[in-house]
Amino acid sequence: MNTQTFPFPGGTLTLEPDQGPRRLYIELTNRCNFSCRMCFRNNFSRPFGMMDDQTMDALLQQIRTLPALSSALIGGIGEPLLHPRALEVISALAARGVPVDLQTNGTLLSENMIDTLVTLPVERIITSYECGAVGHVQATTLKETIARIARRRALLGTGARNRPRITLEWILTRDSLERLESEALELITLGVGEFIISNLLPMDEAMAEDTLIFSDATGPANRIALKNSGDILESFVDRTRYKATVQRPEFHLQTERACPFIDREALVIRYDGQVAPCYRLLHESREYYQGRWRETKDHSFGSIGTTPILELWNSRSAMWFRHTVRTKQYPSCPDCRLRDGCEYIKDTTADCFAYSPSCADCLWDRRILICP
Repeated sequence: MNTQTFPFPGGTLTLEPDQGPRRLYIELTNRCNFSCRMCFRNNFSRPFGMMDDQTMDALLQQIRTLPALSSALIGGIGEPLLHPRALEVISALAARGVPVDLQTNGTLLSENMIDTLVTLPVERIITSYECGAVGHVQATTLKETIARIARRRALLGTGARNRPRITLEWILTRDSLERLESEALELITLGVGEFIISNLLPMDEAMAEDTLIFSDATGPANRIALKNSGDILESFVDRTRYKATVQRPEFHLQTERACPFIDREALVIRYDGQVAPCYRLLHESREYYQGRWRETKDHSFGSIGTTPILELWNSRSAMWFRHTVRTKQYPSCPDCRLRDGCEYIKDTTADCFAYSPSCADCLWDRRILICP
């Protein structure tokens, strides 16, 4: 792991290796026990898979030795509890004292599973509330699961430290927006302590009618940030204040850009061991918004089966990628005046600044879409 130098006009840029990622996102599988209209899996171009034992063993060995690792999320684009060794990964992280978030659709959270997750312990159970036409779970079923987690947490004595926290992901559509406030207040009484509100990214052209991205119906683009003046989430934020934590999306482009994966010093490990910088570049897929399709290409720094995570993190390509994203050395495609005739905007291969892969069209970077 050597210092890397890059030529720049008038000088040289030097990037130093460090102690590795602070957060890991671990995708044990991209298979799921549901097939939701709104899911990214609908547009994947490759077969679904499950982490094999060889990759799993390499993962377990390496997470025990990463010097800077301070948090992890078991999730990805699939249902992690389908993997027979999911609890083994959570246990290995817990044994190191690393707080673990579990991202699940909640349907496999039996009484025994909840007891295990509470006692391991797990920091957060993040479950999605997609009960509309684009989602999966009946509201009553998920509410019963949330209440069960809260009861077991209290019974097993972890309620005093409020662990695991119950976090709810809510995908905003024109339909679900109408239920957000009343449903959220009920969910708080059941035990939910945090909401992650994100926008619907259409998986087909018909779904574009349901999304609120760049919609005039959401309020003025130049809203007053402090008070969310005129914003459609203003009432929801006010009603839930001091009752639950809220991560909320933007609906229009703001000046600031911030990649949550770069800011958290994170890496994503795909089910086959490939290491990606973020969820968007984890799988080959496609997106639809602003009236056009974009092809998203998967991007890997290498495989944990052949190269240690720390070495991949400090590779030349990974260090350069983090530098360019952190310093925002890439264009902004959604509001570019040339976007309607641009070829670069068609996929994530490269951008007009010659950076590859391209983050110039990323809606997570603009907080229009939110990741846990």
